[in-house]
Amino acid sequence: MRITAFMIAAALAPPVGAAEPFLVPIYTPTPVFPPELVKTRYAGKVRAQLWIKSDGQVREARAIESGHPQLAAVVEQALRQWRYKPWVGTVGAPPMTTITVPVIFGSHGYRRFNTEVTVGLGNIRCGYLNHEVKSARQDYPKEPLSKVDVFW
Repeated sequence: MRITAFMIAAALAPPVGAAEPFLVPIYTPTPVFPPELVKTRYAGKVRAQLWIKSDGQVREARAIESGHPQLAAVVEQALRQWRYKPWVGTVGAPPMTTITVPVIFGSHGYRRFNTEVTVGLGNIRCGYLNHEVKSARQDYPKEPLSKVDVFW
């Protein structure tokens, strides 16, 4: 009897060290650069947090750092539409996970203004990264590289 109760309790217990789900993007529309900000040549950055449910739907998208409220609004609007491959039924996977997404609007700090919108770090140019690291080293020599804007 005790062995049966132990086996049932062990089977119902959550797995130890449950792994985070491997997020596979299915649909990720890019935020639209607000025309008013393009006219004024405003370049800026937004850092957003996403709460993603196990069915692949975004439960919430919130700008947690932004240079302009209009940029925050278009980022939140676009990221709410993102979809991921569901992980429902994956053993040990949580019912929800969160990620942080950086979005860069306009020039990347080392060249003239443009209307490019870069989401994530995958399309960051080496020149921009080098510029940001050099600037951070000059302005904040004792801070770790994790504080550089592109590494948020």
